[in-house]
Amino acid sequence: MNWDNVFQDIQKWMAASNEVMRTYPLTSREYWRWLVGSLGHLEQKYNSHPLVVNLCVALFDYQDRNYKKMESGGANG
Repeated sequence: MNWDNVFQDIQKWMAASNEVMRTYPLTSREYWRWLVGSLGHLEQKYNSHPLVVNLCVALFDYQDRNYKKMESGGANG
């Protein structure tokens, strides 16, 4: 496993996420479709390696927490 490539791809994913959110906000279905599809692609690229899967889950969870904060009016939690 080339971990440099994995982490570079994660950085690219984060940049792409920011770019997608310029068009589709975090609260939109379109953003979440993109998120799920792109994380699935990233996972498959590395043959569902357990650590890559966990990193993708962490990215999903982070955005889910951000979504929930937005939906609750930005309350800390």
